[in-house]
Amino acid sequence: MATASINENPVCGPVNLMPVPNKLQDRMNTLREVIDSKKSLVRRVSEEMKELIEDKAHLIIGELEGIWDEANQRMNKRRNEINKQIEEINKRKSELEKLFQDLDPSLPNPLDKIPEAIESVKREMNIDIPFIKVNCKVRELRESINTLFSCDQRIVKFEENTPIQLKWSSCDRGKQDNQLYNPYGIAIDSINDDIYVANSIHRVEIFSRNGEWVKTLKDEVMACPENILILHDSIFVQCVKRIVRFNKSTLKMESHKTYEYRLSGICNDNTHIYVGEYRNMKLTVLTSEMNEEKRISLITQFKQDNTFITDISLTKDEVYVCFIDSDYPIQAFSKQGRLTRCIIHKDMLNKVWYFCMDQQLNIILADRGCSQVKIFSNEGKLITKFGKGGPAPGDFTYLGGIAVNDLFNIVAVDCKDHNRLQAFSYL
Repeated sequence: MATASINENPVCGPVNLMPVPNKLQDRMNTLREVIDSKKSLVRRVSEEMKELIEDKAHLIIGELEGIWDEANQRMNKRRNEINKQIEEINKRKSELEKLFQDLDPSLPNPLDKIPEAIESVKREMNIDIPFIKVNCKVRELRESINTLFSCDQRIVKFEENTPIQLKWSSCDRGKQDNQLYNPYGIAIDSINDDIYVANSIHRVEIFSRNGEWVKTLKDEVMACPENILILHDSIFVQCVKRIVRFNKSTLKMESHKTYEYRLSGICNDNTHIYVGEYRNMKLTVLTSEMNEEKRISLITQFKQDNTFITDISLTKDEVYVCFIDSDYPIQAFSKQGRLTRCIIHKDMLNKVWYFCMDQQLNIILADRGCSQVKIFSNEGKLITKFGKGGPAPGDFTYLGGIAVNDLFNIVAVDCKDHNRLQAFSYL
C-alpha cells in the first residue's frame, strides 16, 4: 500500500503552505524579545524584593532581639531592686519588732502578715507576668509598713513632756554637691529612711538615716525647689511655679509641669497628689502622672486677705493646711474644700512655714519665729516643744523643713546662717 507524503492529501492532492510574511515574523520576534525582557525584569525585581524583604526582616529581628535583651535587663534590674527593698523591709521589721516587745500581747501584731506578703512578692517574681503586678505587691507591702502605727491601733502612747533626744547634727554649708545651701523642704523615704533635702540651688541632696551624704539630684529645670514628695518609684519636687518628676532609681528627670501661680506644699493619698496654691486659697489635684484633674477652693470662715498657704498634709479624710497671717494657722478641710476644724490658734505659734504629721496624727511644726519645734495633738493641745535660738547642736537659728518617719524620728533643717540637718527621737 502506497503512503502519502507529508505535503500530499490522499483525497485532494498536495497541500502548499503559505509562507509567513517577513513583517509579521519580525513583529513576532520583537514580541518574544519584549516578553523575555519583561520576564527578566520580573525575575530581577523579584530577587531584589526578596533581598530587601530578607534585609528588612533581619533588621526587625535584630531590633526585636535588642528590645528583648533590654527588657530582660530592665526586669533583672527591677528584680534586684525589689530584692533590696525586701532586705530593707526585713531590717525595718526587726526594728519594729523591738517596739512590740513591751506591748499588751492581746493587741494584734501587724508584723505577722509581713513574711507572708514577702513570700507572695517572691512568688510573683519567679513567673512570667507583667511586672506591674510585682510593683503592686511591693506597694502593698510598703503600705502595710507605713500603717503599722496608724491612729486606729494606738499602739504607741505619746504622753505629755515626752523627752526629745538629739540623734545627730550635721553642718556643711556650700554650693557644691553634698553641701547644704539655704535648704527648705524635707522628705523621708519610707523604705530605707533616706532623707531628701530641697536645696535652694537647683538641687536635692540625699542623706542616709545617719546623716551621711549619699548622692545629689539636680537638673536646671528644677529652679528653687521647696518641697519633696516620694511616691512609689518617683520623686516629685515642688518648685516655686513648677513640679518636676524624677525616677527614683535612675535620678533622671521624667517630666515637669509649669504653673502661672506660685505653689506651696505637696502631699498625696492613695490615688492623687495635692499641691497647695500659695496665694489662691486653693489646692491643685493631680494624678501620679501629673495630669491635672481639678482645683479645690478652700472655704473658711476667716478673712482671706493676706492669708497664704505655706504647707499641706493629708489624712484619710482631711486636708490639713498651714496658713501665714491667719487667726488659726493650722486648719483642717474636707477633700471637697469645706472647713471641718480650726485646730491651732495663732497665740500658740509665732511663724510656721512647714509642718508634718506622724502616724498618730500628731502635728509637728517648725516654728521659725521662736526657733522651736512644737508637737501638738490632733485636737490642738501642745504636747511638747524643744530647741531654742542658737548654733548649738539641738537648737535652731532659722527653721526650714521638717519631716517624721514611722519610727517617730524627727528630721529638721536649719537654713540661712547655719545650714544643717538634725535628727531627733521622741520615743
